[in-house]
Amino acid sequence: MHAAPHLLHTLLWSGLWLLLGALPAQAAEPVDEADLKAAYVFNFIQFIEWPENDSLASADWTVCILPFSPLKRALTALQGRPARKGRPIQVRLAEPAALDDCQVLVLHPGTPEAVLRALRTLPPQHGVLTVADGAVAPPGNADVMISLAPQDGRVVFAINTDATARGGLTVSSRLLRLARAAR
Repeated sequence: MHAAPHLLHTLLWSGLWLLLGALPAQAAEPVDEADLKAAYVFNFIQFIEWPENDSLASADWTVCILPFSPLKRALTALQGRPARKGRPIQVRLAEPAALDDCQVLVLHPGTPEAVLRALRTLPPQHGVLTVADGAVAPPGNADVMISLAPQDGRVVFAINTDATARGGLTVSSRLLRLARAAR
């Protein structure tokens, strides 16, 4: 019973180190927060189930970002990396008219209102995982499924299970146990 959280913890850290393996090894240098958050996004793909449909079965994992995202560089480094089921990650700029083409949409505090409006028009069970880097206006945004935040020198995440259910996504119970908060 206690082995499952330890296994997930080990898998998440292993994924982080694999993602950051291309960086030069310098023991005294801390991991960049943006790189750490990108590693979290990569690992969320591994531990969340998307609705089954024909377009998702053979497609790449599309991670959509905004032009001025503080995570743009770190997320772009994921381009082409194999993720869940061996499918590569494709990183592209989010377009409000085509949000349903994204499997993951990364938001940030400066997210344009047009993107938030387009997100609210997606149909139920849309299958777009929304990850917020920090607080996204309006506060308590019901469209945000996972929020990332620094806390005491580390990055923590919270999961809005109501939002993931509305989006048709199923979050692994192991990932839920690692979340700072799940509601």
